[in-house]
Order: sequence, then structure tokens, then C-alpha cells
Amino acid sequence: MTASVLADVHGDLLVVRPPVPATCNKAGANYKSEVTHLDYSPRRAYDEWLSILDGIVACGGDAIYAFEAVDEPFLDHDALEVDAAGDIRAAGATAVLGNLRDVETGRVFTANGPWVTVDGGRARAVMPHMLPHRRGEASYYRALLADLAAQAGVALELIDNPHRWEGMADVAVVGDRVILTHAVPGHYDQGLAPKSPRSCLDGVTFAADQHGVPAEARIYAELVYPHFHGDTVHFGARPPSGAPVLVHYAGGLWGDGHDRVVAALGGDHVVAIGIDDAVHQYAGNSRQVRDGVLVPDGVSPRFVAAIEALGLTTHRVPLFELFGKAGGGPACATLYLPRGLAVPADSPLRYSATRDAVRARRERIPQRLTVASDYFAGKPRG
Repeated sequence: MTASVLADVHGDLLVVRPPVPATCNKAGANYKSEVTHLDYSPRRAYDEWLSILDGIVACGGDAIYAFEAVDEPFLDHDALEVDAAGDIRAAGATAVLGNLRDVETGRVFTANGPWVTVDGGRARAVMPHMLPHRRGEASYYRALLADLAAQAGVALELIDNPHRWEGMADVAVVGDRVILTHAVPGHYDQGLAPKSPRSCLDGVTFAADQHGVPAEARIYAELVYPHFHGDTVHFGARPPSGAPVLVHYAGGLWGDGHDRVVAALGGDHVVAIGIDDAVHQYAGNSRQVRDGVLVPDGVSPRFVAAIEALGLTTHRVPLFELFGKAGGGPACATLYLPRGLAVPADSPLRYSATRDAVRARRERIPQRLTVASDYFAGKPRG
């Protein structure tokens, strides 16, 4: 497997997860979600999620997803309200539909999913080790991967990472090299109040070890706040002609991390991202699918020109509601499945095969969700 594991990372199938109808960020864990918001539009978030799926298909790929029974109580209401205790009700009603503490509000961030490889008749997945409030998300991937393996006719092996590791968001493949990002407390948040723990060195190393990535292929780099994952700093781009490159923001890595990455890859294999595009517009969180790249809609013409100069086509994706209040971009909402995983064209897990049903569901999504200001009182941030 070692010879092909990196070459096979960027398949044409990408896992996505529908945003919960009770969409609300928890005001923690990254710098945008440290800002408290009290007004949300779940339907607009769903529309933006659909635009990512449509973009994937427009690029020649497909999205893999499953709807979830846990969402049913929150559907078919025009508006939802969350009180100070976190109880969720239809606007003006007394019946409690659920509590926000039990809602996986971060689940749309599927880039935090497992690293999957396929070798012959076996699929292997290293599962992420997330912050406590997100660990329940693992069941979605376990069930979805089991269904995919059955449809593809391969055995499935799931491996739990015992160390803090936030999944493929910290894995960036550039040809036969891979940048593995992690954070070190005191470096990551130097001069600031302590921030939430992110992927650690042991976590990214364990994931690479399990897939047999050669030591000489690895480039380890430390993140610096506010870049909570590597995919907020950079991504590996594959021009249709020419060698792969790293599209990269120099200020996202701690210490001499940027210099070491450039030295390892070579300066002619790095395309720079400017500070505004990287920090404010999440340009590093763009996602390539075949010869197309989904980019956040706020990125600059200069960034778009740099991507298109590689021979790639850009597709702007609106993200105001889905990620504008929580921090993220198209890559955050998608997880590469490896090349070689054959899923039937008519699979009910494919967006292209079920698009009408997915689009019809938007009418069941609440148009508005409001949160009592007291709900966020005393909750940790960052």
C-alpha cells in the first residue's frame, strides 16, 4: 500500500454530512465561532451546503451522504427557538423537541473525518479523535463506511486513533509528499489565553503510520492560532498538466514551519495565499475535485487568478450562513474518499442519484433559529 497511499488520496467521491436542521455554532473552538450569534437560518445553511454538492458534481465528482433519523423532530417547522437551558422548541410552542447539548452542530465539518485507503479487497479507515463534544460524530462515518464497503465489495477495517487527531483536515498531499499539521500548546496560542487542543504530533504520526506512509514522504508542521487545522492554511493542488503544488499561506505555521515546507517541496511548487484571503476568506480551505476547485465566495480576484493559472477552473461557493458564523469553507464540508473505491452509479448514497429528494428536503428545513442570549453565558471559547 505504501507506494499508492498518497497517490490515491484524492478520489472523485467526497463524503459530506447534511447540516443539522437546528443549525447553531456553539461559540467555541475556533476564532470565528468565539463570536456569539443569536440568529441563524438553517434553510440558508442547507442551500449553501447544496451549492457545495452541486459544485462537486459540476467538477465531475460526486458527493456521498446519508440523512439521519435524529433530525426528524427539527423538520417541518418554520422557525425554532433555543432557550437559556438549550431546550429547542418550535417558535411559540411549549413542546421540547430536543436540547442543543445533544445536537451535533459541528457535524457538517466532514473534513474532520477518517483517513480511508483501499488496498485490493480491503478498505482501512483511521478514525479521528475529536474534542469530547464531537466524538459522537464517529458513528456517522462508521455506518456510512460500512455501507460503502458492502456496495464496493470490500472488507472494512476501522482503527481508532488513541491520540488527539482531527482527521483529514490536517493532511495535505502534494504529489509524493504529505504535510501533516498539528498544534503544540504554548506555541499554537503563544501570547494568548489557552485555546482548545487541536491535533497533536502523536495523532498525525499514528494516522500516517497506520497507512504505511514512508518517513521520507512526511513533512510535519506546527499550526499557529487562529489556524485551527492545516486546511485553513493550505491545500495540495493538482494541475491538469505539470507537477502538484501546495497553495499555501506562509503565516499559518509556527516558527520556521513555512521555511521548512518550502525547502522540502521547492519554492516552485508553492503558490502563495495572501493574508486577507487566508485569514478572513478561508482561501486555504478550497477543495479541488478533478480539474475544478470550489473556493469560498469571498476570495479575491488575485487568488482566483492564481488558481486558474494552474489550468484549474474555479467555482465560487456562498458560505455566509453555513460557515460564516463558525469558520470554514468548502474543504471543511467535504472528505476525500480514495481512488479505487467503486460505488455503484445508482447508489442511494450518491447525491447524483438522489438529487431530487435532497433538494426537496430544503422545504422541510426551518427558515430561522433564534437563541436566547443567556444560553452562551459562561461557555468556554477558543
